[in-house]
Amino acid sequence: MKVSVIIPSYNRANLLPRTIKGVATQTFKDFEIIVVDDCSTDNTEAVVLQLKKQWPLADIRYIKHDVNKGEAGARNTGIENATGEYITFVDSD
Repeated sequence: MKVSVIIPSYNRANLLPRTIKGVATQTFKDFEIIVVDDCSTDNTEAVVLQLKKQWPLADIRYIKHDVNKGEAGARNTGIENATGEYITFVDSD
């Protein structure tokens, strides 16, 4: 029973480590983390790539929008890319 955890984010690089760590360190292990960067102008991508190295066993994926689509657009992108049987959302803050 795989769970897709979708984290929409916009300029939240400073908060993502805590958010991703909270998911990656759960006792339940059959999950994927999909971070949807809604065209951030901060270092969100670099932060997520570093976290992927920090937790290599966690299935962390990063998707970046070319234009800001808003929270609903970011959530929809996450859903479109999810492979889990169940989907849940975690806000980046």
